[in-house]
Amino acid sequence: MRTTITLRDDIYREVKQVAAIQGCSIGSVIEDAISLLLARRSAVSDTSDLHFPELPVFTGGGLRPGVDLDSNASLSELLDEGTAVHALR
Repeated sequence: MRTTITLRDDIYREVKQVAAIQGCSIGSVIEDAISLLLARRSAVSDTSDLHFPELPVFTGGGLRPGVDLDSNASLSELLDEGTAVHALR
């Protein structure tokens, strides 16, 4: 199939150089690159062979009352709670 694509100048120069080294057309270099990309994407999307470790799940009492989750200062105070002042320096 014939199509028109637009490439950045630096990419075009590199593709042209690869084509010259391999003694093939620019179109075949682009076709090979796209084939590799598509093969890699399909390999990544097929997760049936992947084994993911079991992640720990922590249960807690939920959100603490009075903590504003939209305030960085409020969250920072909560995270630093119980830590000695000299340890925060």
